[in-house]
Amino acid sequence: MRINRRFIPTLLLALLIASVFLPCFAVSAQADSEPSFGSMPSRYNSETGYSAVIADEADLLTADEETRLLDKMYPLTEYANIAVYTVDTPTKLQDYERAREKRAELFGADADAAVFMVDMYLRRIIIQRRGNMETYFNNSRANNITNNVASIAKKGDYYKTCATAMDQMLSVVRDRNNAQTDDVPKTVVPRPMMYLSNGVIALMFGAMISYFIAVKTSTTVRKSVLKKVSSSETISMNEEPLQVTILSSVKVGERSVARSTGSGGGSSCSSSSCGSSCGGGSSCGSSCGGSSF
Repeated sequence: MRINRRFIPTLLLALLIASVFLPCFAVSAQADSEPSFGSMPSRYNSETGYSAVIADEADLLTADEETRLLDKMYPLTEYANIAVYTVDTPTKLQDYERAREKRAELFGADADAAVFMVDMYLRRIIIQRRGNMETYFNNSRANNITNNVASIAKKGDYYKTCATAMDQMLSVVRDRNNAQTDDVPKTVVPRPMMYLSNGVIALMFGAMISYFIAVKTSTTVRKSVLKKVSSSETISMNEEPLQVTILSSVKVGERSVARSTGSGGGSSCSSSSCGSSCGGGSSCGSSCGGSSF
């Protein structure tokens, strides 16, 4: 078969174009293909290209529970990749490092993804996220969810632990996107730690306000009392006590003895300070003896 030399340039141009664009089509086809996660239960969302995967290395879930859990996880693939990861082997890694390595292994280092990890060795539950999931879940929202399900994990119900976390994560994502659907009811994510911290702060402010009121009231009362005491002392210094002496004669034998009773000023004159009243001292002398016999 002879080829017309006039078509050779056209043929070479077609081969050049094919060599440039065919790899692009191949990459696109590979990107759109369903990823493989080996024997791990998974479900792929062909519309978004995201996947839900369960890596139950600690064997905490039954086959039936894994199937039901995938049903809970799948709605999250509308927004990102999602994985539930359980592990019970010793490690020198921190909990977040362990989850981060698993996320990169399953979805790639920079993919939009979140991993909910139950670490039986470290006894920790965390949510490790990347890409747009970092926008949906800041540390506060992630900690709220893990705090809420930690009590369930303590009871040993790991399916409910994971399922509840998936429900709450979906609720947070949909709330952030202002999306409402009828197939999955909205779940309100409780925040007990936030309520507790707000209550403690309120009590602290209340105690501080009460303290300042008490200090202010005490200072006012103290000033009032001191003012009254100062006024009373001034009056006592400017007024002399009234002393009244009543003499009565008592006949004893052949002599009359003068007996005095004092009144006034609140003093019974029983001390030497009474002076000439002769209440208590030898200084009275003969002035109090009457007549000698």
